[in-house]
Amino acid sequence: MFTCTKVVSGRARLLLVEDDFILRAHLCELLMLEGYDVCCAGDGAEALSRLLRDPPPSVIVLDLELPRIDGLAFRTVQLQSPTLREIPTIAFTGVRDQSKLPRFDFDAVIPKGTAFEPLMTTLATVCPASVVAA
Repeated sequence: MFTCTKVVSGRARLLLVEDDFILRAHLCELLMLEGYDVCCAGDGAEALSRLLRDPPPSVIVLDLELPRIDGLAFRTVQLQSPTLREIPTIAFTGVRDQSKLPRFDFDAVIPKGTAFEPLMTTLATVCPASVVAA
């Protein structure tokens, strides 16, 4: 199982993948205020590019309805990589039919339109903002 890693600042690095610019900006700000070191991607292709060139995140928050490469295609690629599959991934989505989601083995599925607290509670369990070096 993947262990949350510490970045230089002592904060967990979070990759937020969300195509809605306003929602992404607000979530990014809120997550930073909660203590996460946040990097963002606007679609699955950008997220995969970031995973290849940047230090790996401690956790990924992933929208499923994205342009270019959607969240499920991103997750399929992620699960094929021995390194990337170990990164905890939370689906943050407005998808109504969630019957296909269990096979993608998300650590959690948080519906959009809920308050910020369910996401934060899940993140605190999956990967707290302040982490101890492994």
